[in-house]
Amino acid sequence: MSVSAVKTTGIYCRPGCSAKPKPENTSRFASPVAAEAAGYRSCLRCRPDRHLRIDGPVVGAPPAVEAAMALISDGYLDRFDEDELARRVGYSTRQLRRLFEQHVGATPAFVARSRRAHFARRLLDETELGMPAIAGAAGFGSVRQMNRIVQGIFRFTPNELRQRRRRSDVLTADGGLRLRLPFVEPLHREATLTHLGPRITAGVEAVDGTLYRRTSVTCGNPGVLEVDIGGSQSHLELTAHLPTFDSIIDDVARMRHMFGLDDDIIETEAALGADPWVGPVVRAQPGLRVVGGWDRFETAVRVIVGQQVSVVGASTITARIVERHGEALPAPALGLTHLFPTADRLVDLDGEGLGMPHARARTIAALARAVVDGELDLHATSDADELRGALCDLPGIGPWTAEVVLMRAVRHPDAFPASDLGIRHAVARLLGADDPPPAEQVLDLAEAWRPHRALAAQHLWTSLHPTPEPGSPS
Repeated sequence: MSVSAVKTTGIYCRPGCSAKPKPENTSRFASPVAAEAAGYRSCLRCRPDRHLRIDGPVVGAPPAVEAAMALISDGYLDRFDEDELARRVGYSTRQLRRLFEQHVGATPAFVARSRRAHFARRLLDETELGMPAIAGAAGFGSVRQMNRIVQGIFRFTPNELRQRRRRSDVLTADGGLRLRLPFVEPLHREATLTHLGPRITAGVEAVDGTLYRRTSVTCGNPGVLEVDIGGSQSHLELTAHLPTFDSIIDDVARMRHMFGLDDDIIETEAALGADPWVGPVVRAQPGLRVVGGWDRFETAVRVIVGQQVSVVGASTITARIVERHGEALPAPALGLTHLFPTADRLVDLDGEGLGMPHARARTIAALARAVVDGELDLHATSDADELRGALCDLPGIGPWTAEVVLMRAVRHPDAFPASDLGIRHAVARLLGADDPPPAEQVLDLAEAWRPHRALAAQHLWTSLHPTPEPGSPS
């Protein structure tokens, strides 16, 4: 989202800030990180650092830049350098830096530093963690490094920023670390919970009222993350029950990715809502988002298990895979018992006793082997067609599976499983037809929905069983 920077004060503001600088003193930047790279700091009044994502998607950028930004969001530059990032997306370091300067307004390394600084500021505002713990949680190598980078981004030291926080900013800790996950409204919370409920993998995940829980691994030790999807404020609340909070910045990013909290839902709904066919469906369910998965490999496995079986049946089979091949927690935590099996644990999977065809088990094993051997990179989103092709090269994976993996695991905004029977039934309703149209006709109709076909698909599925908002007549 673009921001407005004021030359005379050296600050940048988000849209709607109450400050009224003279127009001749303002400049527009495509994103907060671009303004920061140009030397501006965030406004203390409108707090764009709370509302705008630093490492989000870049409109109009080449696929390699989008892929690099996604990797940065996953914490890639916390572990590797710009040279490795460039190789990962198929560019030279110099070429990638040039593209970032052109489309992002900052280098990849600057984006990563800004990301860590902004997360540190959130911890300074919302928690009582000490400086060493905040530095570790935000991915800094030391408190000294955090002090230098935070001061460079915000023009205040971490101690000065903590002194400036409001009393209402602080979340009281009552077991675990509590953090807000802000987003831009609308968000259809009921639809999110309705989607999750039948799809949770027992032992790994749970839905309890408005709470979603799942197991995770931090520094080799298991723990549980909990997100409250209820409430009415423009944030979800995360509670982390982890052995250490080091690098929790990456866990927060994954949770935001899973629930689509960084999606530009206003722009997407406006584009789809204007369409004569899918528009009425989109307008009837405002705030609906594509719900992804916590881990891309885990989600891809779940999609394969779900081939030609019911949602409930797929959940049952996936739970059996977890019970047999997942790592058991030393002690159950909040009702959860296992970690989802990593790819290396599933390379020899067979279907014996799992309740699914042996051919499908071999497909999961082939996926796991391709991931372990480095032949398939589920994070390589720089070319969706390339990833589709790599998935379809695996035995037992066809276009439907590849599209749903792109939609749920990668959360590619234009993924669209046109052959899905539910989507075809929903399109038949739009057309007033008695029978579901063929996939080719659905694809022709959906051409006008690019590049937002994934959300269109979500709306079509939901239109078959619309979810009312709380308090609305059912």
